[in-house]
Amino acid sequence: MSDCKDSDGSTVGFIGLGLLGTPVARRLLQAGHPLVVWNRTGPKMAPLIEEGAQGAASPADVMRRSDIVFVCVHDAEAVEEVVFGANGIADTAGPAALVVDHSSIHPTRTRDFAGRLERQCGASWVDAPVSGGVPAALSGTLTVMAGGSQAAFDRADQFFTAYARRRTLVGPVGAGQTAKLCNQVIIAASLWSVAESTRLAVTGGIDPTRLPEYLEGGLADSPFLRLYQPRMASVADTSLGSSADLLKDLDACMDLARHGDCPLPITALAAELLRTAHKWTPAAAAGRVIDLLTGPQTTATPAD
Repeated sequence: MSDCKDSDGSTVGFIGLGLLGTPVARRLLQAGHPLVVWNRTGPKMAPLIEEGAQGAASPADVMRRSDIVFVCVHDAEAVEEVVFGANGIADTAGPAALVVDHSSIHPTRTRDFAGRLERQCGASWVDAPVSGGVPAALSGTLTVMAGGSQAAFDRADQFFTAYARRRTLVGPVGAGQTAKLCNQVIIAASLWSVAESTRLAVTGGIDPTRLPEYLEGGLADSPFLRLYQPRMASVADTSLGSSADLLKDLDACMDLARHGDCPLPITALAAELLRTAHKWTPAAAAGRVIDLLTGPQTTATPAD
């Protein structure tokens, strides 16, 4: 262990400095938690190191120097690599270690990883996917849906307060990921309803850029409408992350549903519409899925 300790004796590690991970890690640092960071592409570590974080050589190095490690990577394969791959977390974790996974992955994979880590080195696991996206990460108002033991959740929650307004222990390991999939089902249906209403506004001759204003206070008003609709009514925007991440989660929803005899017809349609939309416009421009309804934009969009 390094001598970089938090007030409760914990050293905090963070792996995965993408659009979501970087602001979450930054808020941990700003809250006064000493931080050790690692990212697959090293240059992304530089800003946080300049702000006071310590850089690590590998996920194993992060765990060696930490008691609790937060992971925020793209998918289950990436989680498996940073935890169980060469120079992974499992190489240096011990019984006192805690891994908190903010990635959105299949509940079954989560349970497999948690059980494997516990058998291999006795460490604990909390799956803690989040909702609210990059804007909520920047403002410290994310929603955390967690799965794990009460003791592990309580240990992690002192750090969640730096970047999450609401934190809920849903159930045992995997329960947080299941709650996130429920969230994504609602998001997917909402995405296409907002796209259709925006297109209808144009067809009906009203200003689509003012749609959230027109609907404010009504039943259709929501944070999602206010966040996504302007991205559909204006030029391409990449600040919300990739809609490919939503499609990944919807595929996990459908897999879970098939194994549980749980029909999800709207989700299945939303997923296939999204898969088709990715042939029209870059997934990085998440709001531009509306292009499937309007045709591709004549202006350049960012490369995926």
